[in-house]
This record gives sequence, C-alpha cells and structure tokens, in this order.
Amino acid sequence: MKKRIILLLFLSQGIDCFTQINPIANPRYNDNFSYLKQDTAARKGLNTLKNIALSERAFISFGGEIREQYQYFKNINFGDIPPTSKEKTVGQLWHRMLVHANLELSEKFRVFLQLNSTLRFFNPNPITPEIDENQLSLHQAFADYYFDKNWSVRLGRQEMGYGNNRVITFREGPNTRLTFDAAILKYQNKARHIDFLAITPVISKQYIFDDQSFKEFVFGLYATEFIIEKKLLVDYYLLNFTSDRRQYNFISGSENRQNFGMRLFSLNNKFNYELEGSYQLGTFNHSKIAAYSVSSDVSYKIHGNSHCVLGVVFNYFSGDEDQNDNQLNTFNQFFAKPSFGLAAPIGSSNIINLNPYLRIAPVKKLTIYSGVYFMQRQSAQDGTYTPGSTQVRPNPTQLFSTRNRHIGTQYALEAGYQLNNHFFFAVDGAYFVAGDYVTDTGNGLDITYLALKSTFKF
Repeated sequence: MKKRIILLLFLSQGIDCFTQINPIANPRYNDNFSYLKQDTAARKGLNTLKNIALSERAFISFGGEIREQYQYFKNINFGDIPPTSKEKTVGQLWHRMLVHANLELSEKFRVFLQLNSTLRFFNPNPITPEIDENQLSLHQAFADYYFDKNWSVRLGRQEMGYGNNRVITFREGPNTRLTFDAAILKYQNKARHIDFLAITPVISKQYIFDDQSFKEFVFGLYATEFIIEKKLLVDYYLLNFTSDRRQYNFISGSENRQNFGMRLFSLNNKFNYELEGSYQLGTFNHSKIAAYSVSSDVSYKIHGNSHCVLGVVFNYFSGDEDQNDNQLNTFNQFFAKPSFGLAAPIGSSNIINLNPYLRIAPVKKLTIYSGVYFMQRQSAQDGTYTPGSTQVRPNPTQLFSTRNRHIGTQYALEAGYQLNNHFFFAVDGAYFVAGDYVTDTGNGLDITYLALKSTFKF
C-alpha cells in the first residue's frame, strides 16, 4: 500500500513525473533509506547520515535542503502595487534552507523534527511573511505511532498534501512552505487509505520562532480508494472549515463551511484522466454558502524517446453571483497550491480556466513543460483572489465597476534538469497578457516573469 501511495503522489507532481524515483521524497518525512540498514556497502558519502543505529531497534537520520531562486517580475500584479510598495518591476532572490532529523525508536514509534529558514534579498518592496521570509521557525515536529499494520496516528506540526493539492497542500512554489498543527488518525490496507483530520494552518511570521496557529480549523476526512488498478482510483473528502480571517468582496466575517468533494483519476502508461468536483455549503456571517468547483485533466502520452505528453486542463470555480442576495457563492480554495504559477496573484476562486499543455522529456534527466492559460472570471459580481485567498482585484472602490470577465492569457514555459538524487535545476518563464477586466480595474499592464532555481537535497 505504501508503494501505491508514493506512486500516486509522485505521478501527481507535474513536470517532475519523468524524473527517476529516488529515496529523497517531498515532503521529506517520506524519505526511504531503509535499504541502508542491510546494505552497509552503500553507507558512504551523504548516506552516512542516514539510518545511524542507536540500538538494535532504534535509528536516527539527518537531512536537509537548500534552494536558491532568482525571480524577475515586470509589472507585479499588472502594475497595480499597493501604496507601501516602491517598485512594480523588481528582481529578487529567495533563499530557503531546511534541516531535519528522523528518529525511529521502534517499528511502532518515530519522531520527525525540521527547522526552516527562508530569506528574501534585493526587493525594495515590503516583505509578505507568509510567502517571502521566515527567518527561523520550527517547521515540523510530530510523532507517529503505529497501532498495527492498518492503523496509526500522527500528532504535531507537519506538512501535508492530498490528491492533486487542490484542497490541502504544503505549497512548494512560494519561498516559505505551508505547514499545519494537526492530529491525524490514519487507516490503510491494500485497497483503501483514509485520513481522519483535525488541523489548523501555521501562520508564518517574518522573525525567529514567532509563528502562530489556531486561527483557522479544518475537521473531516480524506480518503483514496483503489477501485481498478491504474484504471480507476477515487479520492473523496468531507471537510469542515471554520475561520474569522477570510474576506469576500472585502467583507470580513465568521465562516463555517463544509466541503464535499470527489476525484476520479487513472495512472495508466498512455491515456490518463482526472475529474474532480466539490460542493460547499455553510454560513458566512448571516449569508448561506452555496459554492462549487469542477476540474479536469485529460492527457495522452506519445511513446518514444521524447516521452511527449499532450493534455488539456479545465477549471471552473464559482464566484459570488449577486452581492444583494443572502447567499455567498465564492468558492473557498482552503489551502490549495498556486494553480497558475507565481507570475500573477490568481488563485482558485471565481475563475474559469482552460489550459492546453505539452510536456516532454527530450533526454532522460530533462523535462520541459509549455502551456497556455486562458482565464476569465466566473461571475462579474465578484473579484479575483490570490492563492492565499486575499482579494487583490478590483479595489474596494471599483468592486462592481465593470461587467467584463476576461482576465487574460498566460503563456508559460518551464524546464527542469535532475542532475542526480541531490541536485535539481529549473528555469521558469511566463508572459501574461492582461484582459479587459484587468485593464478596466487598474493599470492593466502585461506581466513578464522569469525564475532561475537550483536545489540541493541530502
């Protein structure tokens, strides 16, 4: 079962799907260096830090990673920057360092600890702590206990990612990854994996050990069923979300929202499909919630040395239909991945998106992705939101000033090179042509984005 879950996560990670599987995982608590307990000849170099015997049944492993990422933005947020910012065209360096220790005290009990340090340089604009910089934090600190081969519990601070990361994920793209304080009861067998969740996201702060949590809460379950091997797999989730931090059309309030979702997908060698839908209900202040989403991804792999994959993604995330009724229709993306990259501050609320793409591996260690994102608002009565659910457009004085829905078209090109198990290099570029909605509600300048990334893991 564990191999199946690792394969599932591996194949859902976009352009990385052509790289070779190695014992270093993402997230790092899934690292698998167990072979070193028997293969003493392989214990050399950085592998000497793995599975160090403390006793006959106890082992400790150390690891870490460093990521350096230079980014260039021309016309941040289409040229509409807040009054506190100085420049709309900037270059910046993101620095991320993570170190961890994994202590296995027996086959039933282990403890995982990880420290995080993220820094931003060269950008004169104010820092966004939850994205840019967290000087030093306790990023993960949890314990696993295995009752038997099917049941286990995980308690403490931890990263997590489910399905295609459309609901809950650690958000790899931003400089500071997302983590949660959580209690998770886990069940798994050959055909089923169920997590019963009680979680609260950690609010990343800029300085040393100053993070916060217990501001938003999610309770519920997320499950995966292996119906027909490779041909039909099903995720389903029932989640209850409570918060006083979110705003919709710049109105704050108390939110209690239930999210019911299902995802059907395959893991075939050639043709693959993914279909996910969810419905949300509950209350926001005195308004009833009725929101929904539909996402699909259909792809076909052309066999050959190039490993070419052609695909198309479709997303439909509801927005508020009428500001004067007693109903809120804005889809809450919870803690999802940035669905459209980092070029523009656009998340999965009030969006209709079509994304044809091409993914190719011309040589074994190189992967290339190219895609076009056609975007428009689902509702003209609602704005657009960042992946962190902050409304950025239009500003409060222009909320209903335009009926135009066309957000724009983004052209993206990404290349990644996996040198070996430890080194990874990538180049990302995007050009976003602003649409009528964007030009009607601000400067509406086209965005140019370029990123150079290098990662070392051990």
